[in-house]
Amino acid sequence: MGSKNILLIFGLIISTYIHVASARGVFNVMKFGAVGDGIRDDTQAFLKAWAATCGEHKGTPKMLVPRRRTFLVGPVDFIGPCKAINVTVEIGGTIVAPLSTRAWAKDVHTWLKFNNIHGLTVNGHGVIDARGKAWWEQSCHNLKHQNQPGCTSLQPAAINFWGTNAGTFRDMTVKNAAMFHVTLLGLDGFEVHNININSPEDTPNTDGIHTQNVKHVTISDSQFRSGDDCVSIGDKSSYVYVRNCHCGPGHGVSIGSLGSGGTDAQVEEIHVENIKFVGTMFGCRIKTYQGGKGYCRAVTFKHSNFTNVLNPLYIDQHYFSNSPVETSAVRISDVTFDDLRGTTDIRTPSAISMKCSNVVACTGLKFNNIHLTPAKPGTKLVSTINNAHGAVLGRVEPPLVGLKAAI
Repeated sequence: MGSKNILLIFGLIISTYIHVASARGVFNVMKFGAVGDGIRDDTQAFLKAWAATCGEHKGTPKMLVPRRRTFLVGPVDFIGPCKAINVTVEIGGTIVAPLSTRAWAKDVHTWLKFNNIHGLTVNGHGVIDARGKAWWEQSCHNLKHQNQPGCTSLQPAAINFWGTNAGTFRDMTVKNAAMFHVTLLGLDGFEVHNININSPEDTPNTDGIHTQNVKHVTISDSQFRSGDDCVSIGDKSSYVYVRNCHCGPGHGVSIGSLGSGGTDAQVEEIHVENIKFVGTMFGCRIKTYQGGKGYCRAVTFKHSNFTNVLNPLYIDQHYFSNSPVETSAVRISDVTFDDLRGTTDIRTPSAISMKCSNVVACTGLKFNNIHLTPAKPGTKLVSTINNAHGAVLGRVEPPLVGLKAAI
């Protein structure tokens, strides 16, 4: 046998070995009994595929949800820790939730949950459709239904990452969540990139991404269209970066709400920049309850644009409270608003609102290069300032009337 033939055969053996080895690390849900017709329940097949993926200790195992198929999946927990250092879930097809709320247990708060998995990547250009209409119609957060008997506030969030340190969620569409679209909870180190959030503008409490008890989170290059906050940053969040995103319709990028029920908030190092706010109710917002404690500090809102936004810059320390008696408040300090410009919906002429607590002032506020104009000419914009201390470093329009000197 010639040397060329020997090399050819050897190459084929190596190629076949590599193919088989890679196939061993890919766990296609179809191989575990999934049907993918969008009608029959594929939950158990997904769980079996996950068990095999998480149990594989070699390389970077992958659970594969193939393209051009639709998978009906009920509430499910993908639980770690896994044996491999890094694990991938590649979603190329569409995953849909049950249409009827009767298919859910009464105590379910989440739909797809990834729990305690280090080094997890979820990607694949697929679609996660929570089909939340039935939940919206009976939601206590829905103004049309909140006073009706039998309304519910236990709407499940769509895709949830709990304790998934050093994780990544990218290149996906999440739509029609019953409540929050994506939650990041109890984790350290997570990247969200190129995510498309899409729900109707009038859907109740359908935040795009919500964080709670997290550190070192980056949310970038994503699109948010929903009925509530595009991004909501909850308590015990620190070193969170939101950048290069489109927000609208929705309620803006919000820190809070903080201090509910007198709790002690701990939020710091939140940095929001290069956001396009289009037709939103709010833009850059911090919201806290009366009676709260703790702090929200070291926050920056920078280099962003507003198009027909109702409340572009907003601090509200009387969130959902009309009580004239204040006892305590979350202390808000060192907040910078820099290079922010665009148009304001004239239904709210107060383009800059700093509604701080009467008992705990907002301090260390900085305003620089802010230019807000009415969406329709002829309306005069104003600012609303209460018990706020800070400095104007560059041009601010409309002028800040009532801002106190820094303390």
